[in-house]
Amino acid sequence: MENILVIRFSSLGDVVMATAVVEALRREFPRSQLTVLTRAVYAPVFAGDRRIDNLIGINGGETPFRIARMLGNHFSAVIDLHGSLRSRIVSSLLKAPLKLTVQKHSLSRRLMIWSRNRFRRKFDALGSYLEILRPLGISTRVLPRLKPGEDVLDASQQLITKIRKSECGKLIGLAPGSRHPMKRWPEASWSQLADKLLVRGDTPVFIGDNADQGYIDDIREMMRRNASSLAGGDLSLTIGIISRLDGLVTNDSGPMHIAGALDTPFTALFGPTHPDLGFVPGYPYGAVLHSGIPCSPCSVHGQTPCRLKTRKCMEAITPDMAVKELDRVMNLRREKDEG
Repeated sequence: MENILVIRFSSLGDVVMATAVVEALRREFPRSQLTVLTRAVYAPVFAGDRRIDNLIGINGGETPFRIARMLGNHFSAVIDLHGSLRSRIVSSLLKAPLKLTVQKHSLSRRLMIWSRNRFRRKFDALGSYLEILRPLGISTRVLPRLKPGEDVLDASQQLITKIRKSECGKLIGLAPGSRHPMKRWPEASWSQLADKLLVRGDTPVFIGDNADQGYIDDIREMMRRNASSLAGGDLSLTIGIISRLDGLVTNDSGPMHIAGALDTPFTALFGPTHPDLGFVPGYPYGAVLHSGIPCSPCSVHGQTPCRLKTRKCMEAITPDMAVKELDRVMNLRREKDEG
């Protein structure tokens, strides 16, 4: 394979999971030219990544014909990890002897939701990504892996040095945001968690994008103590910060995948979504908390309001549960580093 194109436009977690395909391809074809096509907002996922030869970010409004003209090259293989109408059209317009498209099992996932979990089954999004590589002779399961550049790591370290309160305690990231509000753990739970961490000598720091800042401000106002926030920075800086953390607590959202792909221990909080939907690849230092309420999942991506007019699935997860699981995976990482 001389020239391979990988397509995944969005969203953040899926783009991070696409790094597993990048890793698998680079191992199998070390001399190939590897191009990644994604949305510009998610291009920082690959910034400084030496596994990639060409990174193309689009704004989102381009037509498939314009995107195809931007790419221009004749490819040995086109690997479509998005599987949308748009990505399929882009693939059809390109010259390539081999074109592979992911099977996302979207209908089966929706059937599970529509049936109120009567047709419950377990999905594996990462497995679907890697399955389409079999025609290339690749069958090994590879986990997502981020490789941020040195400039990103240096910039994040400078920020962290300014806010760390003690070298003895742990630096714990808190990522309360989510594109869909129903997936957010309640503000009171986040504030109680941050206070607990401060009491025991850790340094909690809030992270997120610009859209998360208002929610984070509300949480910080509820706290009895003060906690720092680094929310609002660009994505590359967020990736650098997560790489420097001792641990992270997050909703079912992009930061979970970033932490997993950096081997940063994390606890992820699931409510209206569910691990059975397949978006937890099995990160070695990741813990998933779910209340076990049978009405969950009630939507594929957490976008649907609760039909019971409550959010028991999120409220049943307590700060003590989050701390206990985070300590467990942080200890696993520490034992690995020491062993």
